[in-house]
Amino acid sequence: MTKPTNLYAHAYADFLRETAEHQLVVLHDDGLYRHLRIQRSGTRMWSWDITTWPGHLATSGDIADGYMFTRLEDMIDFFDISKWNRDYHSDGAPSLDVRYWAEKLWGGRSHEVKKYDADVFLQLVREHPVDHEALGDEAQAFHERQLTLLKQLHELRGLDEAAQLELLKTHWVAEARATHFDSSSHTTLARQRRDAAASAVNRLWSADDLSDEQFDRLAMEHDWNELPGIAIERESPAERAAEILADAKARADSESEAHKWLQDQSEILGEYTWEWDLRDYDIHFLFTCYCIDLAVQLYREHQSQRAETPEPTCLSNRFLDFLARTLRALGCPRRRSSHPTTEAVQS
Repeated sequence: MTKPTNLYAHAYADFLRETAEHQLVVLHDDGLYRHLRIQRSGTRMWSWDITTWPGHLATSGDIADGYMFTRLEDMIDFFDISKWNRDYHSDGAPSLDVRYWAEKLWGGRSHEVKKYDADVFLQLVREHPVDHEALGDEAQAFHERQLTLLKQLHELRGLDEAAQLELLKTHWVAEARATHFDSSSHTTLARQRRDAAASAVNRLWSADDLSDEQFDRLAMEHDWNELPGIAIERESPAERAAEILADAKARADSESEAHKWLQDQSEILGEYTWEWDLRDYDIHFLFTCYCIDLAVQLYREHQSQRAETPEPTCLSNRFLDFLARTLRALGCPRRRSSHPTTEAVQS
């Protein structure tokens, strides 16, 4: 199964590079009261602290500074995504639900960790025309099929490139003049220009010079009932979409300017662009999420190692006193035990 692409691959690559040698330092570990520090040995640069107490987890340090989360009694357990079959993106980044984590920020600060992002704005503008009736992928495919058929038709008619271009130019000029009038207009000039546009389309697609055999072959290779007789735009749908995107780039400096531009493009992009969220998570919050995740991993490894290491066997003072008395009764010289829990045996 193909792993999903990490939307924040750049941020994770920076985090991974700067924390590759980081280690866990346990400063305090008493139930739900913990103070963990993650750092590279010998420096506090790119280091951070995780402090937990019942129902809370706070981050501080050189990075991930100033955030507090609340949700469960044990917040280490809350952020331990390994409980749900830990997933990864294609770049190796952990699949973190940063949106859900942001909702758990204390004090309703979730709105503070998202900022206007010009790349998000431009991506939405880039994606929207894909399904657009006049600008989308289907419109572009139809346009390309038209041009392919038209080129073969003109070649069969014996027209060179200059003659083909002249027919297209006449068609485009006639269409441009006709569009100055509403389709419901019945003025003499409007009718004349619509008739001129229709005549130009007919000349463009005329198959009168073809033999029956040529026409039948052309009709079999292409959808003659769908493609001919329809106006061909001077610019392809892809070219018009590219122009729209270029215009959007010129208006992407601020969130207010971007929203104003979207309102002006309602005819193309729709009337509900005001609902578009042009913000994305701030890189400092993304780093905080990665910091918490790494800290939880290292702490779980620390707990696992402690569980696997047997506790040192300590002999009780009572048993050591008994042993000393027994040796003395047997006439063996008394020796001071070096065991750390042994008390001095009274003479």
